[in-house]
Amino acid sequence: MARRQALAPCAACSMLCASAKLSRVVIEGRTVVLCREHASVVAANMPRSYEELRALFREPASESAPLARRSRIERRGRDDRRMFPPRPEGRRGSGGRRSSDDKAA
Repeated sequence: MARRQALAPCAACSMLCASAKLSRVVIEGRTVVLCREHASVVAANMPRSYEELRALFREPASESAPLARRSRIERRGRDDRRMFPPRPEGRRGSGGRRSSDDKAA
């Protein structure tokens, strides 16, 4: 039986990719999910701040908007602030009582 891969959008181009082909980039504690093509742009430019990252992915200029100002990466988008993805098996079970608890009589 084939394992079903989850699809997620790239933050820069919104293209749906298999989660195995996405890269998580952490800048200033914020995690941005990018496809490999856009992750290579980030790796080549090494932005130091989130605003520098947003500046890398500005929309192209058009006739109606000659100055490209809007970034394709949202400023206040819903983001996953965890640096590591959740564990596939769920939360860790407790290992028993804490060492600081009083022993049961």
